[in-house]
Amino acid sequence: MALGIGVWVAFYLVGHRGIDPVAEGIAAFTALISFGFGAYVLIRRVRRGPQH
Repeated sequence: MALGIGVWVAFYLVGHRGIDPVAEGIAAFTALISFGFGAYVLIRRVRRGPQH
């Protein structure tokens, strides 16, 4: 789910290049956090199995 949110926000940023720089920074930070959390969960599940 987190990876999907990160992808959605990234596509939103690509499509809306003229938005306020502060809003763009907040969205980019949100995408970065979502990608990071999604990668963490994915790597943890691959290494430890689905029960952890």
